Amino acid sequence: MKLRDKLFTEEQYIKQLAKYTTKIEKLQSEICQSEDNGDEQISPDFYGRLLDCQVNSIVTMYSMGERLECIKPNYILAIQNLEKCWTPYGYYLQMLWLLSIGIMLDYEDDILRSLYKLIENNGINDHVYDILLNYRFPRQKKISDCVFDNIPYYAILDITDLAKEDKCTAVKRLEKYLKKEWYRGHSAYPWYNDHKYGIVHDGYWSFESGALVKILGLDDSILKGQPYYPYDMVHWTDGQK
Repeated sequence: MKLRDKLFTEEQYIKQLAKYTTKIEKLQSEICQSEDNGDEQISPDFYGRLLDCQVNSIVTMYSMGERLECIKPNYILAIQNLEKCWTPYGYYLQMLWLLSIGIMLDYEDDILRSLYKLIENNGINDHVYDILLNYRFPRQKKISDCVFDNIPYYAILDITDLAKEDKCTAVKRLEKYLKKEWYRGHSAYPWYNDHKYGIVHDGYWSFESGALVKILGLDDSILKGQPYYPYDMVHWTDGQK
């Protein structure tokens, strides 16, 4: 495998993925046991822990260079658990990543519709969600002019507005977002700078940037090799043409 995120070694990623797999199996076993015991009030937080492990394992698989088709089974399981724990203000990033990955890899509407329903049924107003959802599920709803988190996602309003007039300028704005805003804008997240400690590191990826390139029809040549940009996920069909 060829590493996509080289801040960890292949050996480190393999060990980490094995730990996620073990934890996922343990949590799934505990849920099954609770269901067998007739417990109908399993805490959403429990499903949230399982979701975190599944999403983290997907990111780790991508970072370590795993084939993209190997991601789909974990992706489907992650969505099933997201439905059981997601709230309008909880697991925002997990929702964003899953929606973006599904768009880049052209997953079926039946798979992505679960994410669509969660956002629609909760009446969420978020520009990034709206842009992603409208690509796969065109709606009459007006695109929101606000974002859940201004730092760093407010930049996406600039990118989408610029793309209407000048796609070249839009991709340069996206490049600035990736170089100067995306990573720094997540400094409050527990994974920020985790590569420095050599214990856990899933990988740093701006999946929404890849989805935007696909949706807006941007030429991402200048983004190839740019840290945080999932270039080969955007171009996964290139070798099939």
